Amino acid sequence: MIEQQLQQIGFHKNEVKVYLALFETGKARAGKIIEYTGLHRNLVYTALEELEKRGLISKVEASGVAEFSANDPRVLLDEIDEQKITAKEIVDALKEKNKAGSREIAVYEGIEGVKRARNKTLQYGESKGETLYVMGGSKRSTMPELESYWRSYHHKREQAGINFKILFDRDTPGEMLDWRNRLALSQAKYFPFDLHSPTQVGVFRDLVDISIPGLSPLTFVIKNDEIAKGFKQYFEYFWNQSVRVETGLSAVKTAIYNMLGELSSGEEYFVLGAAVGMKRAGEIGQMYDQFHADRIKKQVIVNMLANSDNYDEIVERNHKFGDPKDKFSNIKKFISAPPTPMQVNMYHGKCFFILYGDMPAVIYFEQSEITKVFKNYFDYFWNQDTYVLRGPEAYGDLWMEAVAAGELRYIGARGYFLDNFPKQWAELKAKTALNKKFIMKNIVDPGVRGHEITKLPYAQTKYLLSSAKNPNVVWLYGNKVVAANWSEIEPVFFVSKNKALAQSYNDYFDELWGKDSGLPKKK
Repeated sequence: MIEQQLQQIGFHKNEVKVYLALFETGKARAGKIIEYTGLHRNLVYTALEELEKRGLISKVEASGVAEFSANDPRVLLDEIDEQKITAKEIVDALKEKNKAGSREIAVYEGIEGVKRARNKTLQYGESKGETLYVMGGSKRSTMPELESYWRSYHHKREQAGINFKILFDRDTPGEMLDWRNRLALSQAKYFPFDLHSPTQVGVFRDLVDISIPGLSPLTFVIKNDEIAKGFKQYFEYFWNQSVRVETGLSAVKTAIYNMLGELSSGEEYFVLGAAVGMKRAGEIGQMYDQFHADRIKKQVIVNMLANSDNYDEIVERNHKFGDPKDKFSNIKKFISAPPTPMQVNMYHGKCFFILYGDMPAVIYFEQSEITKVFKNYFDYFWNQDTYVLRGPEAYGDLWMEAVAAGELRYIGARGYFLDNFPKQWAELKAKTALNKKFIMKNIVDPGVRGHEITKLPYAQTKYLLSSAKNPNVVWLYGNKVVAANWSEIEPVFFVSKNKALAQSYNDYFDELWGKDSGLPKKK
């Protein structure tokens, strides 16, 4: 019982054994403690060092040999009191941080996720007189199960006294607008231009939900007052005013080169959702090749959130056309939304959309408020240092990032991906073989001995973990920490770019890697 209790208040199991041994043996040298506990000498010395740092034991040199003894156990109470003080300081600091504006993001999958996100508008308590704004309603949201849900939802919305305004794509059947306009506290309109939006955006108070319709919808929910206010202004602009629209490839070329002409050397612009125009054989791809060559020559800086499918090709293009060290090209992956046929360009308080399709179109916004909306949205995702990825494709992207970084450190990798996705692994394995300098270090339990993951030519493995009970695998590479959860076959990856967190995990890895497992060497 006492061993479990000590672990509950922060003792490592080896520290528990050493600490209790000193109460049994009294003052003792390290050799005696090693003999008493049966632990490897390195583990005993590490535990003694940690216990001494915490003031739980004392070390006295006698004839050049260190002897250890346990201090009064009431030191534990002092330690916990200090932890309480520290915890209170952290809580107070987080409360202050929260006052500056909380930001939360969640991802929901499937039709139930759409319902769950929208139901949040009914869970705010007193909301009478508030308005729910929806952009991007379309015939893609007419699935029978959803259509039934919308009617139920609107009944509850009316009872709560919540107003409703929705903008539909222009190809949406009129009857979908008609029945919503017949509802109490409800108004429906078409967008003022021809836009086939791949997303539906809802804004209510400080909540923004972005849904990707389809048979298996995906919904992103952002809880942030600043972002919600920005999207509300964006909605009201469309609701109340018309916009200037120009069509054709020449319109796209005019828009981007007018922007480049207004920017001086060293100035920057921002792109949200860059994805298309990457097919080099097409006119659009050739136009962008020339544009970025001209941009780099002029030394104009781009800050671009690029859809992950096109990220590598976009970076490659900038390198090819004069910016091999990314001096004038800051590119990040826009991982919080799937590729769309639309991008947003922002500069000098101006904003324009480029819509790609059979007939490209450029939509200009003269009001600076619209630019502020999308710049806030851009900044939110640009500065995001933690995000969630799912599935084997995400594994492949992360793996190749690690290969490019030169070294991947694993804690607990048991080859789940190799076993469950052999076809995808074969492709990754072939790509990895091209990087002769790549190193993969893995700290894992002995049960993995003999698995393919330990036989890869770039693999170094140490068997320092005691068991394989934890379904999480930690990845460390570059400045990233990835916690991969394999509790189900389809993996989920929690990715953080927090440098302090990455340093902490790398220190922990180095400490483990430097230890001997204490296991008999395999002959």
